[in-house]
Parts: sequence; structure tokens; C-alpha cells
Amino acid sequence: MPILDFKEIPRANVTNGEQDTFELFARDFLEMLGFEVETGPDRGQDGGRDLIVIEKRTGILATTQVRWLVSCKHKAHSGQSVNDADEADISDRVRAHNANGFLGFYSTIISSPLGRKISALKSNFEIMIFDQERIEAQLLVNNEAADSIARRYFPLSYNSWKLEQNEPSNLFDQYEPLRCERCGKDLLTKEAMQLSLICFVEDVDFAEKHDYEICKYENIYFACKGSCDEILETYYIQKGFITKWEDISDIMIPNHYLYWIMAVMNRIRDGEDIYSDIPYEKLKQFILLVSQFVVKNRTSEQTERLRQLAEIPEYL
Repeated sequence: MPILDFKEIPRANVTNGEQDTFELFARDFLEMLGFEVETGPDRGQDGGRDLIVIEKRTGILATTQVRWLVSCKHKAHSGQSVNDADEADISDRVRAHNANGFLGFYSTIISSPLGRKISALKSNFEIMIFDQERIEAQLLVNNEAADSIARRYFPLSYNSWKLEQNEPSNLFDQYEPLRCERCGKDLLTKEAMQLSLICFVEDVDFAEKHDYEICKYENIYFACKGSCDEILETYYIQKGFITKWEDISDIMIPNHYLYWIMAVMNRIRDGEDIYSDIPYEKLKQFILLVSQFVVKNRTSEQTERLRQLAEIPEYL
């Protein structure tokens, strides 16, 4: 099932000032792939071309150029395929623009008759077809240029897809994992987080002396549910402690993440929870590492400002 919704790009047959968006998208997409745009989108009589782009091919002895006539057809809103009537006189159009190849850029698929027409023309000149699936595959390759184009033209469907990927933000210079203290597995991966927990090791004797109104934590550990947690829990129980746990996946829900941090801070401020040095450091570590999946990406402007702030001696 397609991930990107091409209907987010305005219709090309409605005169509302946005009718050129699909052609602009084609221009930006082809530039991303390395084509040089010789003639961009414009209005008026175009002689059957929407763009002319140049592909440079570097060989052992020389560099050759292929001049592509680009034809854009945006039919996602109707859901219809691009048919042979939509692409009349392909050979004449290629020759008229002194092109070496024909490039179809479509938001749907081609019809069988058009497919047969194109196959028959391949002996005359080069033909390349970018349909919705091929375009989408190029935009979801996880590089900065593709991300930028996908966010611009498919803001809703692309952002929805990115949320499902559970990818860390660029909060830190490089990703920092949260390791299970038993097996070493990264508990923040999409596969592991649903089966991982943070566990608070409490001094039960201290709680009893204070009528269970104050908790004192002597350690915190992070573990996979199941055998890893059971082994660690048994170790602390044998030392006279009790444990309390929470699902890491629950804490990673943005709203709950804020609520959870506020609750921890309030309990510390009110004297209801006391942390020894080791668990307090682990608590801070946990908040920072989980933030990689909760906090949004920094913009380039914010990254530069952060660099400037870091040069101020009093900062942090």
C-alpha cells in the first residue's frame, strides 16, 4: 500500500494558482536525482513538454549527455491510469525538442495500451517512466535531500510515516542507545521497546521506618521483560530490596513523557522520593536517552544557535 498520498499535491487541471505544483515537484525530484534542469515548468504552449532535463553519464573515456523530454501527468485525484491518449505523438515531441529520450513522470500507473506503445518506441530512443511507486521509493531512502522534498510536497502522509518509523531525532550529535543491564540489547529500538522496562530498586526498610510515606531508591536498572528482568529482580530481592517498574514504551508517548517527568520532579520536590547518587544519575540518563525519540528534530537554524550558545562560558 502506498505511503505517500499524491493527492496532497494540488490538481493540475484546476486554475487556482497551485496548478503547477506537480511539475515543480517533478523538477525538484529530478534535480535531487542528479539531472540538470535545462527548461523548467512554465505556462502557455509548451510543445508537448513540461521540462527538459540533462543526464550526464561519465564513462572511461568521455562524458556523454542524454537530453530528456519530461512529460508530467498528475491523475492521483481521479485515480485513473495514464493512457495512450494522454501521451500522443511521443516520437514527434521528442524530435521537436531535439531530445534523446522520453521521461514520463506520473502520480498513478500507466495503462496497458500506453505500456505497449512505450515498449514499441524503445528501439527508437530511450524511455524512462517514474510512476507513483518508483517516485515513492526514491523519496523514502532516508537522506536529507529526499526528506526535504517529501516533507514539502507530502507533509501529512510523510510525517505520519516518519512517526511510525520510531527514528531518533538529531538531538545529539550521534545516537545513544539505552542498554539492557543484563544482555546489552538496545531497548529503544522499535522491536525492543514494547518489551522493555525501567525498574526502581527501593529500600524497603527505609520505607517501613517512615510509614511508607517516603521512598528511597538505591538503584535503577533498564531491562528486557522476561528472563533479563527476572534475574536482576531476584538479585535485588535477595539483598533485601523491592522493585517497581514501568513500561518504557508508555513513557515514550510524548504526552505521558512530560507527565511522567513532572510527577518525578514533584515527588522529589515534596520529599516523597529520595534518590541515592547512582539511581539519580541513571534517572537523568534515562530522561536524556528517551528524549531522542520524543523531542522533535532541531532545525539548521537551531543547530547553529546551539553552537553559538555553547561558546558562552556560563551556558550549561
